[in-house]
Amino acid sequence: MKKKIIGILTSGGDAQGMNACIKTVVTTAERNGLEVVAFLGGFQGLLENKSKKLTSEDVDLCFNLGGSIIYAGRSKDFTDEQKRQKAKDVLRKNKVDALIVLGGDGSVRGSLDLKNLGIDVIAIPCTIDNDVPCSDRSIGFDTAANNAVDLIDNVQETMKTNRRILLVEVMGRYCGDIALYSGMCSESDIIVIPEKKQSAEKIIREIGKQLKAHNDSPTVVVAEHQFDINEIAKKVEATYKKECRAIIAGYYQRGGKPTMQDRLLAIRMGVSAVECVLSGAFGVVTALKDDNIKLIPLEKAVKAKRKFREDVWHTFIRLKKYETYN
Repeated sequence: MKKKIIGILTSGGDAQGMNACIKTVVTTAERNGLEVVAFLGGFQGLLENKSKKLTSEDVDLCFNLGGSIIYAGRSKDFTDEQKRQKAKDVLRKNKVDALIVLGGDGSVRGSLDLKNLGIDVIAIPCTIDNDVPCSDRSIGFDTAANNAVDLIDNVQETMKTNRRILLVEVMGRYCGDIALYSGMCSESDIIVIPEKKQSAEKIIREIGKQLKAHNDSPTVVVAEHQFDINEIAKKVEATYKKECRAIIAGYYQRGGKPTMQDRLLAIRMGVSAVECVLSGAFGVVTALKDDNIKLIPLEKAVKAKRKFREDVWHTFIRLKKYETYN
């Protein structure tokens, strides 16, 4: 009797915990008599049939590593409906019965495109941005936020010693969760996120309030895509005649070993995805809801609106000693 074959790919930017999820899928599949074929480099690797069989031996040492052993990436070709048709042929050629896609919001939309081609697909939220609206948390977010906290903590030590102002830009694409959570947990004074739009001029004024309140080394954490923090730093120095340093955290947030939370979530979602294959539950996202793994239909997942944690934001406001946002 022919073994069922599961395809797997990691799409978009890499996220810590991808490898833990890949290993979980492979080992769980093997224990249930399934085989796994990886498509290297995300959706583009699928279109180009860059495939490789994965066994438990291949994934034996990858569980605690950052990045993705099957590579990740974005694909312009996959946005073209005609080119996307190749995916079906490639999966058929590799005798793949179902495909598991690890990635963020765009990868969930890509998974729905595959479903509309008649492909049995399951999506796993795996992105540091935490921007998959149907899931309370995505694999990689916890590690990235912790990395940002570590960076801010370390730089703050020297900024306070030298009484300098610090601006730190963190990732998140158009979601402010990394900035909000890392800013709060590093005791930063001002947080700038897309969900609570603020102008550069307002941020400069808020820094002035901190200085007047005898905080001579305020820290500002800024989500990416808000403004050029290097330009803001120059304006702050010119306005207050005080040294200001701008740091872009960048890919530092994506590196390193996944935290316990991300490893646990990777295991839970990986096992759930293989169980979907075994039970024939396709066209779904393995979402974390109220600390339970729920299967959300792809059509519903792509229409979901992200709910910003207003309660967390207002906790930050109440936490601050100074009335920063008046």
